[in-house]
Amino acid sequence: MDWERFNLKGTRRVAVVGIGGGGDVLGTIPTRNSLRRDKFEVLIGSALWERFIVDPKPGPRSLDELDNIEEVLSETVCLAGGQTRIRGGAVPQACRLSAKLGEKVLLLDLTKGAKGLAGGIREMADKLGIGFIVGIDVGGDVLATGKEEGLKSPLCDSLVLAALVNSGVKSIVGVVGLGCDGELKPQELESRLSEIASMGGLLGALGMTQDDVKLMEFLSEGLNTEASKLAVMAAKGVRGNVPIREGTRVAQVSIFSSITFFLDARILYEASELAKVVANSETIDEANEAMHSLGIETELDFERAVERLGVTSYRDYVLRMKG
Repeated sequence: MDWERFNLKGTRRVAVVGIGGGGDVLGTIPTRNSLRRDKFEVLIGSALWERFIVDPKPGPRSLDELDNIEEVLSETVCLAGGQTRIRGGAVPQACRLSAKLGEKVLLLDLTKGAKGLAGGIREMADKLGIGFIVGIDVGGDVLATGKEEGLKSPLCDSLVLAALVNSGVKSIVGVVGLGCDGELKPQELESRLSEIASMGGLLGALGMTQDDVKLMEFLSEGLNTEASKLAVMAAKGVRGNVPIREGTRVAQVSIFSSITFFLDARILYEASELAKVVANSETIDEANEAMHSLGIETELDFERAVERLGVTSYRDYVLRMKG
């Protein structure tokens, strides 16, 4: 990957953030390592939204709900460390990586909607001298049109994509772990990637090195992220249908799941009705209602249903819904 062509500001500082939830931070590692090999200074991070088995409160968390923040960079972006916690004890996955890597990480607050996050990203980039941002989605649901039968979690990716594009900071989207979240089917992912490529939006691709795999295996110990772990397993030859989410979903894994495909964020945004519909949201509920206007249920709806039913696992949720 030729990173130099994106270094328009000449700062050699880059942010690489997981855009689909807390677990996507592990998927930033191949991109982080590639940039570092090219002598860029890299900060990794993620959206501040953990799966309900990590953080039972539905939806994303705000910076106000964190303890031991390293530095508040804007209303919606902070630097966090290995001791940063969600009030009540839950540990963001990015902070677990921070403790192991010995690096500070970025956390993105989605509670102020796409508009609030866009402004916060812009302020963060100005403050830290970030030249460009790479948003990493593990699984590929950022490619969704909204018509896919298996789509389960479109809100987080779409909101962060809209915020990145409208922040005014040069942004790229990297999609890794194709199919590893058990949402979009391989043919749906391939079709969308080809569509974006036909629009001039495919910027390049990156495979995992053996050093990437070793580091990701070390970092994945203790993390709650099935999709990112499957991407690592794909690099070691695992393929076929793999049960995830306690057997309630099946991920279709192949060697292509180990590759990060880099896309022009603006071209992807223009091709995404989901990202455009949430772009003017000022709260997470506004963004969620915008998704409902397209007839789409989201991961926020799912988490609220989980809380309402009082279940603590994916399997229990499925059993209750069938009952």
